[in-house]
Amino acid sequence: MQVYTFSTKNRVVATLAALVVLGAGAALLLVGFALLAGVAIAGGVLGAGVLAVRALRGERKASLRTPSAGSALDPSREVFPEQPRIGQPQPNDDPRRIGPE
Repeated sequence: MQVYTFSTKNRVVATLAALVVLGAGAALLLVGFALLAGVAIAGGVLGAGVLAVRALRGERKASLRTPSAGSALDPSREVFPEQPRIGQPQPNDDPRRIGPE
């Protein structure tokens, strides 16, 4: 397998190469931030457009459905964990546990 190395005895060339690598990294970072900002701006414009269309049509209520009366939570069906008793050690039935019982 071939191994490629970059070495130079000239400090100016090495410094320029380092600056080029750092500049390329900074350029990629800025492009990424610009794409992220573009997505955020496009989402804001799209959301504002949807709100404007709904306002023009007179649909001001929320599009999310409210739960019906039959789907309400029933307190009698709640499950609560058993409360541990303080002062009474429970035996360890887990075979994977290492240590005193």
